[in-house]
Amino acid sequence: MINAITHEEVKDTRLTTSLHSPSVPLSETDLLPGDHVYVKRPTRHYKHHGIYIGHGQVIHVSGSIREKRDPEVRQSDLASFLNGGILRRRDYKKRLPASETIRLAKQQLHNKRFSLIRNNCEHFATYCVTGKKKSRPVRKILYGLTTATVGIGLLALTRMFSHR
Repeated sequence: MINAITHEEVKDTRLTTSLHSPSVPLSETDLLPGDHVYVKRPTRHYKHHGIYIGHGQVIHVSGSIREKRDPEVRQSDLASFLNGGILRRRDYKKRLPASETIRLAKQQLHNKRFSLIRNNCEHFATYCVTGKKKSRPVRKILYGLTTATVGIGLLALTRMFSHR
């Protein structure tokens, strides 16, 4: 006999995608400790990422790109993290257990090694959830630069061979 899986069991396994659409705002009651949360800043063109650790607390790289005076991984309350933005959650098909995610996030507290390209808030949150540092916007930019470089190289080769 096959048992039905409840919504709570689906959320707890963290191996399926969210029952919420990315366009549907979440509230704190929708979160579980270990969730990768993010917020799109209302007046800026970037998303800020962190790890929800429960009890209304988030661990994240503090500040924004323009406010990066002494950047540091810090623990903040959810309202401060959101700073007027709308709460979102990134879901993963495969991820580390929530306890490991929280352990990794806490282990990074007070880390001051910030890099927009190699160690930003999205890298931090993705690392805590998957064990791998990834940032979609950085990957897109680097892919674009690589594609442009290859294109310029091919154009130069084409001109070089066409002049022979």
